[in-house]
Amino acid sequence: MASKSKSIYTFLERKIAGGEFKPGDRLPSESELCREFDVSRGPVRAALDQLTAIGLIKKRKGGGSFVTEQDSSSFLNIVLPTLRFNSNDYREILEMRCALDKLIIELCLEHHDKNDYQELDAVMMEMEKKRRADDFFNLDRTFHTILSSLTGNRLVHNINLMIWDLLQHYPKQEIYEDDLTEQITAHRMIHSFIKENDAELAVLYTLRNLNKLMKRDRQKQDPSEDTHRWNPWLYDTL
Repeated sequence: MASKSKSIYTFLERKIAGGEFKPGDRLPSESELCREFDVSRGPVRAALDQLTAIGLIKKRKGGGSFVTEQDSSSFLNIVLPTLRFNSNDYREILEMRCALDKLIIELCLEHHDKNDYQELDAVMMEMEKKRRADDFFNLDRTFHTILSSLTGNRLVHNINLMIWDLLQHYPKQEIYEDDLTEQITAHRMIHSFIKENDAELAVLYTLRNLNKLMKRDRQKQDPSEDTHRWNPWLYDTL
């Protein structure tokens, strides 16, 4: 049943994403979908329930299912479940963060004179006290989501929340290891340069920190790798 409902879900999701079913359109009835996929009502209802749960459609009692109006938040709700099942590579997530964190800092500092960094200051003070990976992860997440909220770009902020939601599923000791001194120092420098409105140096320290995490991950996967090799994208950027 799971594979049948997944086929129906994917079929409808692609039709909606491709614009064949537009906001306000009524989807084929349960009976029509049963005939088209040669299934009972169970898989059809399971697929429709999934689409309803992520806000892609709405059911009207006695009236069928209709495509909802979509904004950036609902779009990300559609994408996130797929990413959770397919983004198993920690390094790929870090590479995504390289591009995203650079953009976040640049956008954040475009509004530097309007931004209030009081929350960021408080998080940085708490970071200085933490020595457990789990505690630090929560503060790290808060630190970077505060920055994305200060960009003034809701889509960027929502994508950043999505990335950190993915990172939530990785063991924190594997992300930071036992010594958090380097992490705290890196965030102290990023925080300082953001307060000074120096985007270039804030980005530099951000990317250096992410590159260290990627090198550590490469070493775990292949201890024979050159520990001094830089990620090419970071090398070109820096």
